[in-house]
Amino acid sequence: MTLILLAVFVAGGCILYGSIHARLQQNTEEQVIRELQNRQENTLVYIRQLLMLQNANNDAEGYLQISEDIVQELEPLGGRNFCVLDTDGQYLAGSTQLQQEGSGNDLRQALAGNAALTMTYPDSNSMLVYFSMPVVIEDRTLGIIRYRLDFSQMFSQTNQSERLVYQATAAVFAFIFLLLAFFINRLLVPVWKLTEISRQVVRDLSREEVNMQMLAQLADSGRRDEIGELSRNFSVMLETIGSQFKKMQADKDQIVRLMGSRQEFYNNMTHELKTPLTTIQGYAQLMEADQGEDKNLTDQGLHQILQESTRMHQMVLQLLEMSDKGIYMKRVPVDLSHTARNVAQTLEIKAARYDMQIETDFPESLWVLGVEERLRQVLINLVDNAIKYGDSHTTIRMDGVRKKSYVWLAVRNRGKGLDKEEQSKIFEPFYRVDKAYSRERGSSGLGLSICKKIMEEHNGLISVKSKPGVQTIFYIRLKAETGVSIPSNLHNKDANKP
Repeated sequence: MTLILLAVFVAGGCILYGSIHARLQQNTEEQVIRELQNRQENTLVYIRQLLMLQNANNDAEGYLQISEDIVQELEPLGGRNFCVLDTDGQYLAGSTQLQQEGSGNDLRQALAGNAALTMTYPDSNSMLVYFSMPVVIEDRTLGIIRYRLDFSQMFSQTNQSERLVYQATAAVFAFIFLLLAFFINRLLVPVWKLTEISRQVVRDLSREEVNMQMLAQLADSGRRDEIGELSRNFSVMLETIGSQFKKMQADKDQIVRLMGSRQEFYNNMTHELKTPLTTIQGYAQLMEADQGEDKNLTDQGLHQILQESTRMHQMVLQLLEMSDKGIYMKRVPVDLSHTARNVAQTLEIKAARYDMQIETDFPESLWVLGVEERLRQVLINLVDNAIKYGDSHTTIRMDGVRKKSYVWLAVRNRGKGLDKEEQSKIFEPFYRVDKAYSRERGSSGLGLSICKKIMEEHNGLISVKSKPGVQTIFYIRLKAETGVSIPSNLHNKDANKP
């Protein structure tokens, strides 16, 4: 409340300061303008008299003839701080340097036929005014008179008056502020006390040591106004919290046991996510049947077994650690199309076991910024699910496209599909669909939730679209990496589907 009150007073002071300053500035300008109007009228009177006395014509030639006399006659008005110019602004007589001093805006206005002034402030207590006026006699402009006038004394007096007003206003504001702050403090002390008690409750709750009865007694201020009623209500609330806190303590152990059971279930289910075992088993069976006769097959199998077992070990460790470290891994440009083709090649042996094929359609390189191993894990989960839940003698398709600033990749399979309720829950941890139409047992329901987490690490999106009995399509969307050259031919098929 004190800060709000102070802000109001400061804002009011600033508004008042701006109003006073603007008004004093306006008064100063009006006073200067009045004096310059008088000077303009007197100057024209002097020039008319000189033209008559010198028997000069009321034209530019006569004006040129009396230019030196104008300087002598106008010296009481402007001293040597003025000059006589012709209609083109060329110097005729008077102060030579005055023609080029100041900004010159007033002189340009005078050349256009209008009297004008320019105010300058050499320092905080000085004000010089440049005044240019056209000499118009009998509707003919004969030349220009330009003055440099010193209004520093008037300006200094105005500043002094302004400072006195500010000081007096500040003193009144400060007195009113202190008075209001005193009464507000008296009014809000009980509220401050309740705030401190609430902070103490928070600290005690964190230590699980809360003496609600004592705090309830402290909360009662004994006042009979609205603040007192608030204090008493707060006291009753604390007593109620105290009674409920004991019940919460009784429930704590049960909650801990439930959380432990869920963690144990989570640890057991992570072993079911070892999809790379399928690849290892497939190559091991081929190598066993081949008996080492095909050296290329043996080398490729050993390479794949080593690669997949290493990746499987890393994935299991990440799951056991809740897999939060992915957000801290270094991002590098990744060709998602290349990774997808590699995943398809890795899982084609498993697909062949169920008379399925995996086709890829990537007409261009799809560069994104991310962690390749994490993105590979997403694609393996999606293709592995497509194999598990797809119909035999069908084709699993992986295609992708870059559209605008995003890369879209889709994994499609034909099978029973998912209804709307299943589509809304499929990414929840531990959720599993009906296993009646799955070829494999033991799924823990964590694969897609891990995929969603990885996509969130990459600021991406994963979604599903399924038509029961027809097909299921999983989409992932990632920000395209613009630092890598990408061909312009785009594959638009299904690219706009979220």
